[in-house]
Amino acid sequence: MKKRLLSFLALAAVTVTAFTACGGNGAKTNSGSAAKSNTSGAVSSTKSTSTVASSAKSTTTEPVTVEFWTISLKANFEEFFNKLIADYQNANPNVTINWVDVPYDDVQSKLVTAVAGGTSPDVVNLNTQMALTLVGQDALVDLNKAATDEQKSIYIESLWNSAKVGDSVYAFPWYASPDIMFYNQELMKKGGIEAPATFDQALEKAEKFHNDTKAYLFLPDEFFNLLIEENIPILNEDRTKAAFNTQAAVDLLKKYKSYTDKGVLPKTNWGSWDEALKLFESGKLAIVSSSGSSLGRIKDEAPDIYKTIAVSTPLTGSTGLSRNPLMNLVVPKASKNQEAAIAFANYITNDANQLAFCKTVSIFPSTKKASEDSFFTSDTKTLEGQASAMSAKASLTSQDFSLGVANQGTIQAAINKAYEASIINGDDIAAALKQAEEDVNKILAENK
Repeated sequence: MKKRLLSFLALAAVTVTAFTACGGNGAKTNSGSAAKSNTSGAVSSTKSTSTVASSAKSTTTEPVTVEFWTISLKANFEEFFNKLIADYQNANPNVTINWVDVPYDDVQSKLVTAVAGGTSPDVVNLNTQMALTLVGQDALVDLNKAATDEQKSIYIESLWNSAKVGDSVYAFPWYASPDIMFYNQELMKKGGIEAPATFDQALEKAEKFHNDTKAYLFLPDEFFNLLIEENIPILNEDRTKAAFNTQAAVDLLKKYKSYTDKGVLPKTNWGSWDEALKLFESGKLAIVSSSGSSLGRIKDEAPDIYKTIAVSTPLTGSTGLSRNPLMNLVVPKASKNQEAAIAFANYITNDANQLAFCKTVSIFPSTKKASEDSFFTSDTKTLEGQASAMSAKASLTSQDFSLGVANQGTIQAAINKAYEASIINGDDIAAALKQAEEDVNKILAENK
């Protein structure tokens, strides 16, 4: 397995960039990944600095050391995690936690060194994409089998399923940044409409809205995400072949093309967070979907637009699910202390400790009880408080859009080229999808 895992790390060096540590700016790239977080400059929330933690008992009685890896959290949250660890060790005197916080730029080299030296960590903080790629290397413990029913029962189902393959689940979901909708109330009033809830509703209103306001109602999501949101499979069940080249995908592009050809929706920059913010801040776009942390940028760059904002749940497709970039805790199969590792990972991600973490920084929990806490809805007077409450609501029907294969970024780019060819360049839709299918199959073959 060591050789296979080293091979994985060579392939997956860039996957960790999809979502790293908390405290980021909430930006999205054209590929739909969350932007690299500025963890070194993360600003903790002033709502609360409580580090009250729920204690948990490990069933392990022999002395054991659990090595716990996080990504770039120590600079801003050392006191918080030291308190969590101390509480756990007090409740479990036989367990010693060795916390190793890995700098962003050193993640790959440190993982390679640990694997090669036979010193695998016991609990590791990973994004979903990287976790599922490790699953393909048979490198992670199946928590659906190894964890207890009590341990598994606390998580929001859609987030628990983010790291699910077949009947197996390979990660405890941790903290997330769910998308919510910001909309310009003045533009909505001018267009004579209320905020739509789904992409289909938005499309129905898009032409009249554009004609009445000369603004766009929304900027379409990147094509890769649209496929997932409209329940069109990207890959086959064993993730060895492309599955998206279907009549449903053809019809989806045709539907959107009918609006872009009329000029009522933008042709370019689908899924670009920066482009959406620029249009929104200039009053040329009515709706933008992003994490709640985007409010700070809008307030700084366009204070007049900020005053017009109301929030709602994000636009969704036929699945009813929205995007929620997620961080997780996994237990490598190479861990020599799997039982103790599972108990500690579950402790870090339990209701009380996730809620305590959310009170120190603008993130959202993956557990059912924590997400329903009044903390997220107690401030309804400020826009930021309303965004917090909406984020908690959106997280209940959200998911991390990950394929669980190496080189997902390359696959996304290949799929999005079908949009570029057909929508921007006017090429035949069926031919564009066929080319994307061939490109994705080539990438998948190279991953083997």
